[in-house]
Amino acid sequence: MSLSEQATDTTTSIKTLLDQFRLKEVLNEDISSKTVWLLGTVGNTDLVPGVNAAVVTLERLAFDTQSISNHGLPGSDASLLGSLALVSEEQNDVYLWAAGYINSRKFGPDIRVSLIYPATQKHIAKHRRQHRRWITETSGLYSLVTKPFIDAQPASRIQWVYNILSKKVEADRIVYEDPDPENGFIILPDLKWDASNAASMYLVAIVHRQGLKSLRDLTDSHLPLLKNIRNKANVAAEKYGVPHDKLRLYIHYQPSYYHLHVHITNVDLEGRGIAADRAHLLDTVISNIEDIAPDYYQKVTLAYALGSDTELWQHWTAHLDSHSTTEPTPEVN
Repeated sequence: MSLSEQATDTTTSIKTLLDQFRLKEVLNEDISSKTVWLLGTVGNTDLVPGVNAAVVTLERLAFDTQSISNHGLPGSDASLLGSLALVSEEQNDVYLWAAGYINSRKFGPDIRVSLIYPATQKHIAKHRRQHRRWITETSGLYSLVTKPFIDAQPASRIQWVYNILSKKVEADRIVYEDPDPENGFIILPDLKWDASNAASMYLVAIVHRQGLKSLRDLTDSHLPLLKNIRNKANVAAEKYGVPHDKLRLYIHYQPSYYHLHVHITNVDLEGRGIAADRAHLLDTVISNIEDIAPDYYQKVTLAYALGSDTELWQHWTAHLDSHSTTEPTPEVN
């Protein structure tokens, strides 16, 4: 099968593509989440974004405590500790430590692999380590700079979202759905979660209504939708043993894709997308619209950070280079 055929063949296995992966660059790493992002090609050829480029994400998974509990007492051959192969050992008084490997499959997978193929230049820029720049976006600057950028995004970039909503793909991963075209949504595990460890639960609610692209679009007419998501999120979370008082619901601005979606995570999960410059708590969003102003998000100034290689930041810099405005210019750090 040719590379072009593989790119359009949705049945091609990730294993087949990974076997042909040739590393070109380590894009980024996150020590806290034990994740690394790799750029390469599928096939031993020159890298061409959108054709043969691939972005691979490798992430260490959390321990499956239930599996550990089910496989014998510590020290037995069937236990987690019994399967360890240590390669270094150190000691200082009562403190001992070592590095090693787990030589057993009894305790479940210990790494998660995801692949974007063919990866576009936007995919590559998103995952590459980059400097961040601070934007203070007034309502006027949103209309002048950000909204034209969002409106110019081709529908093909979120075709994968429509495929999920129409159940062409991932239908078996949906854990809750309200099919109402105006106030309905689906909830499914985020691809960043292995769907097994409740402490790191990460779900996403994707709305059925088209045309809602970001937080800036929300008005009082969308309160029934937002409240519906808030009220039904616990139904999905309970399937993983996570009660309603352990849920954190929020909306990103800027989002990673321009179709309204709400993140639903366990409050014990830290460090993923919950920074103050990006995550807007759903309860606060509802209150701002309901208690302060129905058009709150059309008027408010929103501040956030952008990667210096992102398309939106390039759009901002082009505006700054070519326009003179009485609006406050974005603060750049």
